[in-house]
Amino acid sequence: MEAVQRLKTPREFWLWVVKFAYLLIAVPVLSCIGVAFFFMALSESGPLRTTDFTLSAFALAGVMVPCGLMMQGVLARRRVLKSITASLRSPNYFWPAEGYEQYHEGDGKYLGIDTEHGTVLYVHHIRKGQVDVIALSMNDWTNREVDGKTFRLYTKLPEVPRIEVNTPWAQRWFDTLGAMEFKQYSTPLPFAEYVEGHRGQIQAQLNVRVSQPR
Repeated sequence: MEAVQRLKTPREFWLWVVKFAYLLIAVPVLSCIGVAFFFMALSESGPLRTTDFTLSAFALAGVMVPCGLMMQGVLARRRVLKSITASLRSPNYFWPAEGYEQYHEGDGKYLGIDTEHGTVLYVHHIRKGQVDVIALSMNDWTNREVDGKTFRLYTKLPEVPRIEVNTPWAQRWFDTLGAMEFKQYSTPLPFAEYVEGHRGQIQAQLNVRVSQPR
């Protein structure tokens, strides 16, 4: 099987740097310029007024268009995460209660814990067209950590040895999984096998490549 590139490529890293710099520097500057020219145009007339309105429009477009594209990307990741988790929900395998799942569209991540069946589902939208779907039972992870609002789960998967997500429920999840270690759980099929059975459907529905590390 072809190896999955889960880390950012050099191109993706520099693109992220450019986006971050643009948001940090260019957006505030262009916003100020656009607003300034707009109010200048209100107090002028004739060709000068038209020029100022045009400059204001260009400056504000430099803010709205990139921000709109970034928001579109966030919504696209949210759609993928929601579709995958909806496809895998089942009262016999995975149905997390309120407060035991977290969508983080900015990072393209989802983590959910089913306290009734002892199953954990992690979905990571790595990049466009590539998604990790990781199904864990209580025997598939080794340790857990909480650091403020960051929750970490260490797995037995060499390809993905650590899962990390930010959630306001980090401490609650840490405590709950600790209590769950002393219970016995069973599902009709192993949870990973159940998820594997849905992989083809998810790939066809969303036109993505789904990787399930083992």
